[in-house]
Parts: sequence; structure tokens; C-alpha cells
Amino acid sequence: MHGILFIQDMAVILVVAGAVGWVCQRIGLSIVVGFLAAGILVGPGMPYFALVSDVGRIETLAQVGLVFLMFSIGLRLSLRKLRRLGLPILAAAFAGAIAMYYLSRLLAAALGWNSTEGLFLAGILMISSSSIIGKILHETGLNHERAGQLALGVSILEDVVAVVMLALLESVVQLGGSGARHASEVGTTLLHLGAFVAVVGVAGLILVPWLLKRMSISMDEELQSLGLAALLSGLAILAARAGYSLALGAFLLGIIVAETPHRHQVERTFEGMRDVFSAVFFVAIGMQIDVHELIMAAGLVAGVAAFTLIARPLAVTAGLCMIGVPARDGLRAGLMTAPIGEFSFVIAQLGIGAAVVPARFYPLVVGVSLLTTLVTPFIARRSEWIASAVLDRQPRWLSDWLRYYQDWLERF
Repeated sequence: MHGILFIQDMAVILVVAGAVGWVCQRIGLSIVVGFLAAGILVGPGMPYFALVSDVGRIETLAQVGLVFLMFSIGLRLSLRKLRRLGLPILAAAFAGAIAMYYLSRLLAAALGWNSTEGLFLAGILMISSSSIIGKILHETGLNHERAGQLALGVSILEDVVAVVMLALLESVVQLGGSGARHASEVGTTLLHLGAFVAVVGVAGLILVPWLLKRMSISMDEELQSLGLAALLSGLAILAARAGYSLALGAFLLGIIVAETPHRHQVERTFEGMRDVFSAVFFVAIGMQIDVHELIMAAGLVAGVAAFTLIARPLAVTAGLCMIGVPARDGLRAGLMTAPIGEFSFVIAQLGIGAAVVPARFYPLVVGVSLLTTLVTPFIARRSEWIASAVLDRQPRWLSDWLRYYQDWLERF
């Protein structure tokens, strides 16, 4: 009976996701907004409309969706792509993430939160959602413009920042929320993460291409998909058993497969599964929200979302200008990188599950993701006008300094 109920819940999620996604496309909204809103509407937090009420099954569906979503994100982040993006854009992404980290800590301090809550808030806000941004750029037709390509490049590289931040926060959880006072333990955790990634990366780069080649010779595409799905599940479980999240294992396998000659075949095979399970993930995330808590936190959600819509573009713009990107392109790209998503949800779940941050963090992060994803397409379409208005009003000394810096950078 439990298996039938699980399939029933999956069917409800897919039907709701398809219907709401179609409506969002018709009215010009991002479909991710629809997925999150639909999950809130039919989840257990809305007792009069709830079509899915078992919290355990919802969490399971969210975990399954997360594994496939992280795998698809890893597939987009190959070492070849990193080399193609270049060291400057990598430096810009890290500089923007660091700037956002400190801005978020200042916000937490202004709200009167403790250091651990400030650390988790920074982890949530400093990482954009590459999957949401990719969908927005595709839907708005900006993915071929330079600003759109810069925004997507920054968001993809922030996934690397997310992995490091997730490991850091897991060390804080293991120390009971006192990681700030135990720098040596945090350093040890990061060292263990580096060792785990190195071992999995080397072993994967040796074994996975060989396995994919053998499967391509002796199996048809259906069995190859089954074999790769089994490998994906196995590595996700291995990461969880090692003390990390399922997301890390799936993300690493995606990066490893992206380095093999079979990458395009795998992308083609998993394209449909990626779309299905990314929808499952976002709807299931919405289902875990208590509407009453979301309403009670509406003021906080609106305030943090407004902060994110201003602070993230400023941080990303500063990082891009640091590497010599013209201010107009940098500002337009920054305006497109406001949405937060999958990694932010994982970070919030980590802190709440370990009881080192209050339960209000979960409706906060989903509400901020919902609002930033809802507003960003409108901002992105008007990014040229917004950038012109901002640059026309910037202080003369700032424009002179930026021009001098970029001239110096070109000479250098």
C-alpha cells in the first residue's frame, strides 16, 4: 500500500507541475515560480487543498529530485568549461560570493541574529541558482547576449562555492553550531572534503570512462541509462555515508561524466529525466512549507528578498568589474543573478535538521527564492534600461576611477 501511495504522490506532483508550468508559460512567468507555488498550494501546509500529506514521502521525493538535479548541474560544470570560462571569471565569481557573504553577515547582525544564524544566512544568499537562472535566460531570450552569458557563467561557478560552503556548514553542524570558535576543526573538515573530492575525482576519472565505454559496447541505450542511474545513486549514497550530502555525490559524478567522451550521449539520455525530477524537486520543496509560518514571516521574507535583489547584483557587478568587464555588462549580468535555489534549500534543511538555526529559515529561504525568481525575469528584460539609469547617475569620481582601473588592467 505504501508503494501505491508513493506513486500516487508522484503522479499528483507531475500533474500539478505540468498544469502550473503551462499556465506560467502562457502568462510569461518563470515555471520555477509555478512549481514552488503549486507545491505550497497542494502540500500538507494547506489542509483544505492538500493532495499530498505524508511528510516522509515528500522528503523522499525531494531527495530523489535533488540527486538528479545536482547531477545535471555537474554535467554543465566540466573542467574544460572551467578552462574555457577562464581564471578571470572564476576570480570574479569568488569575489562576488565573498562580498555577498559579508553583506549577508551585516544583515544578520542588523536583525539581531547570532553568529551561526548569520553564517547560514550568508550561505543561503551568497549562492545563486544556476538551474533557475538558466531557465530564466532561456525564457527571456537573453542567453545569447554577453550579459546573459556572464550571468550564467558566474552562477555555474558559484556551484563550486556552494560545495565548499556546504562542507563548511556541515562542520559547524558537527560542532553543534560553534564552528566560529573552532577554526582548526573547520579547517580539518575542509581538508577531509578536499581529500574526499580528490579520491572520488581520481577514481572516477579512471573508472567511469572505462565503465561508460564498456556499457556503450555491450549494452543498448536503455541498459546504459539504468547503469548510469545506479552509479549516480551509489555515489550519492557514498557521499552521504562519508558525512556529506547526497547532493555532493551527484554533483561530483556529473563533473566526472562531463570529462568523458560520452558526455553528449548522457546529456541526451538524461534530458527528459532531468526535466521531470527538477520539477519534482521544486514542487516537493514547496510542499514542505507551512503556509501559516510563511504568512507570519511575510515581512521578513519581503525584506530579505529586497536585500537580495539589491545586494547580489552589486556584489556580482563588483566582481565582474574587478576583472575588467565594462560596468554596463557587469551590472546587467548582476541583475540576472539574484535568484537563489537548490543549494540554498539544502543549506537551510541542513541547519534546521541539526537544530542550529530556527525553523523560520525554511519558509524564509523558499519565500526569498520565490520572490527573486518571480521578479528577476522582469528585471532581466529591462536590464539595459536599468543599467543606463544607474550609470547615468553614478558619481563622477566613480566613473573616472573605473575608467582608470580598466585602462590600467588592459595595459597590465
